[in-house]
Amino acid sequence: MAGFNQEVVVVLKTGDNPDPLVRSMIAEVSGTGGGGRRTFSTGVSRAVTAIADLPAAYEEARRAVRMGRRLNGPGSVVHFDALGVYRLLSLVPDPAELRDFARQTLKGLAVDGDPDAEDLRTTLEVLLDTNLNVAEAARRLHFHYNTLRYRIGKIERLVGPFMERPDLRLDLSVALRILHMRGL
Repeated sequence: MAGFNQEVVVVLKTGDNPDPLVRSMIAEVSGTGGGGRRTFSTGVSRAVTAIADLPAAYEEARRAVRMGRRLNGPGSVVHFDALGVYRLLSLVPDPAELRDFARQTLKGLAVDGDPDAEDLRTTLEVLLDTNLNVAEAARRLHFHYNTLRYRIGKIERLVGPFMERPDLRLDLSVALRILHMRGL
């Protein structure tokens, strides 16, 4: 264990699942008796077998912490392996580039504070999450099927024919994930 200016780094010897030990350590230092006066986030790297791999593991844990804070706010616990596409997004050094990608891809749907844009973004997200199953998306959103069809038309007028183009769906999905990241 080593304490730095703004972080504490812990190297653990664990088995296949470090979660119980990590959770135990977090519980030990949080709360009124430990470091509970300040919230902290935790990043967990992949396991390494050689000392030479520690710098890479340290960077993975730092990326996990940064992305955990952006996604879940302070106090998050994130494993590098569980980041999914956010792992790739964490490699983009310029947050402005991520914001620009999201704005250019989502166009009118990227407007902050616009209830209509937010509502259509939610509709798009549910459609993508249900693999474009309109009936299932309508059920999840508590819409009539025809209402959802109307909304799909509005979305396609803004962003393009995402129902027909898998490449556009991928871009839209990534752009929506970027909007989920806090502090961008």
